[in-house]
Amino acid sequence: MSRKIGNAVIGAALMVVALAGAAAPAGAQTHDRLRVPVGRAEVVTSNDDVRTVAIAEPKIADAAVGSARTVVVNGKSVGVTTLVVYSEGARYKVYDVEVFTPNYNKQVQLRVRVAEVNDNAAKQLGFDWYGEGHSNQPWLDGFLAGGLLTSKISPYTDSPPGLTVGPETDGFLGYLKNSGNLKLQVAWRALEETGDLRTLATPTLITRSGQPASFLSGGEIPVPIANGTGAQAGTVTIEWKEFGVKLDFTPYVEDDNSITLKVAPEMSQIDFSNVTARTTAGVVPTIISRKASTTVNLRPGEHLAIGGLKQTDKVRIVRKVPILGYIPVLGFFFTDTSTQKVDRDLLVVVSPELVEQADSALPPLPTDQKDR
Repeated sequence: MSRKIGNAVIGAALMVVALAGAAAPAGAQTHDRLRVPVGRAEVVTSNDDVRTVAIAEPKIADAAVGSARTVVVNGKSVGVTTLVVYSEGARYKVYDVEVFTPNYNKQVQLRVRVAEVNDNAAKQLGFDWYGEGHSNQPWLDGFLAGGLLTSKISPYTDSPPGLTVGPETDGFLGYLKNSGNLKLQVAWRALEETGDLRTLATPTLITRSGQPASFLSGGEIPVPIANGTGAQAGTVTIEWKEFGVKLDFTPYVEDDNSITLKVAPEMSQIDFSNVTARTTAGVVPTIISRKASTTVNLRPGEHLAIGGLKQTDKVRIVRKVPILGYIPVLGFFFTDTSTQKVDRDLLVVVSPELVEQADSALPPLPTDQKDR
């Protein structure tokens, strides 16, 4: 009797084990945790041949089969997602993937200078010259004087005739023959005088490692958008477009305190000379843009300089004689039209620095002085 009871207990235990095995999915395992820095890759090894992989949120991380028993996981943005690695025989393993930013608590100060170099100086070099002479030879037998003042940088005088140094004159040279029968003068304007280096912005930004920072010195322009379909057909909506000097930064502090910096400068301006559309709400001008994007590794005290973002503008200048210049057809002969070509080069200099942990005490103010 006792042997039958023992066999029944063993049979029931085996049935419970079988039911438990049937309830659990084949190959199921506990979740392992995997930490991957942003912009880095980690290799996951498997005891079996990997068949395929699946990841829950591709915006946070992506994964691919590296070899027969390895999986490569790339960190893309900060967050937590799930990775499933499938092996042969319906077996799989689950990973909780945490993508993080190294040295997140460290702060970076970005000192920026944005300047625009005007290359128009090379096209503004000008000379004014004057010469006079007299001779008793039969081919002249008299006095001859003349000059060419293309730049008008040196005033001309009648008594005595010749050039004088003016407020825009950068150089002057003259020659007078000992006999007094030949006189030459020349004046010029130097390139450096007309050069132009204009500082557009000098922002200073502070952000945490891995967090983006941006700066905009400019404004927004309303762009009318006509709706032609649906219930809003015939209506006009307004979209705002940014223009000016715009800078986007994302610094990453490495373990050796160097800084990996992603920087994207952009310089844009409104061009009303090229109108893309005309609506009842107004005209839609084009926006001329110069932009760049790069990633570099810098140490504190080093600088990043970005140049070569050139832009060529053509300025059309029209001069008319009052009244006569506005007469149809005939006004063409009393109008002077000139086109000036200006080349501009955008220059961006960035200097990142680590910010030490701030003191909890506030700095003293002038009003905190003790009463005397």
